Amino acid sequence: MSLPGAASSRRVLPVPALVLLVAGLLWSVATPASAHYVGVTSIAVSIPAGTGRTALDLDVQVPLQNFDFAYRTHLDADPVAAVDRRSNWLRALVAHRVALVGADGTPWTVTIGSLAGAVASPENVLRFQLHAEAPAAAPADQVDLRWSLVTDIVYSDKAFVSGTSSAGSADLIGVLTHQQPTLRLPALTAEAARVPFGAMLLTGAHHFREGVDHQLFLCVLAIGAARRRAPLLIRARRLAVLTLCFTVGHSVSLALASLGVVTLPTRWVETCIAATIIAAAAHTLRPRLPQRAELILTLAFGLVHGFGFAGTLKDMSLRGADLAQPLLGFNLGLELAQLVALAVLAVPIWLVSRSRPTTHAVTATIAVIAAGWIVQRAFGVANPVDRLVNAVLASPERLALILLVVGLLHLRQRGPTVVES
Repeated sequence: MSLPGAASSRRVLPVPALVLLVAGLLWSVATPASAHYVGVTSIAVSIPAGTGRTALDLDVQVPLQNFDFAYRTHLDADPVAAVDRRSNWLRALVAHRVALVGADGTPWTVTIGSLAGAVASPENVLRFQLHAEAPAAAPADQVDLRWSLVTDIVYSDKAFVSGTSSAGSADLIGVLTHQQPTLRLPALTAEAARVPFGAMLLTGAHHFREGVDHQLFLCVLAIGAARRRAPLLIRARRLAVLTLCFTVGHSVSLALASLGVVTLPTRWVETCIAATIIAAAAHTLRPRLPQRAELILTLAFGLVHGFGFAGTLKDMSLRGADLAQPLLGFNLGLELAQLVALAVLAVPIWLVSRSRPTTHAVTATIAVIAAGWIVQRAFGVANPVDRLVNAVLASPERLALILLVVGLLHLRQRGPTVVES
């Protein structure tokens, strides 16, 4: 029999057990998801000399890390020899997953030319050429490209399609995804096609939503702000300033990387992104930095994340003024998705931050996940829980649901709420 006023002695499940419980529930309805990929597929479309619109050539590059993740192959470790050994299977897969169809529904004849693995920087790639010819009786003014290579398994994968005009410039035509597997190829003339601003807005938003590492960093940042000893409005303002510093940092590096001013190895950028999560988690667990230093550090972390965001734009084959509109749309889409994610996570993070043990357990769990990414990305070591993490945390909504359940269950604990100074 407990004494009046004594703290409740009811036992509460530890946070790791709660996380596993919620993960199991979500896993039963999880859709295929992705890690934060090192690159995107690029497809360059051109008209063979002297053929008019009766034929098209497609030069394709697929990052082998994406390919291995989708089909559970091991091509990235030894690209040249491994692709050569599985050449017949790869050709059959490409023939099944790629097609061109005329405006009247008549399929074009597609021939697979050279196909090879290549050691490249920043990632190894599968390169192949396709030659497509229109049937004699079919109109050749327009054709649809149908694509489901890698995107049939990894729903967040993308293929950027660019077209070489008669003037010799390369211009983005559009983006192929699992949700949008068909793209109408316009006439490739000197008046080159331009990707719609709205399409790049959605691409930027989807990129943030699919980047579990970026979401976890934002989550740790918000937990740290929520733990401060200050009125609610002051803490909200602090989080807004930190988010602004992060936004400014990644906007600058995104522009520099996309314009080709700064080029960094993608593997190490991705490794550093994971390291920023651990550093932010450590600061949340034991805050020791003054506020000004915290702002500068968040700005620096934003610069690192911006180079990761730029990986999605690097294969668009755009130059100069052609890049301005896609870059603006992509960046704006990122910011809108980030603000929406903060709104979705606000209540769950507030609940979690009311308990010091819960806060520490959640933050430490995120740090452990990030440590696994560092080993995976820096050294190419297989991460056995990566697929589970990325499937369970496939969106800000799922992350919010896990935190909400953990926070609600731990409200059963009695005792004063403790916040950091």
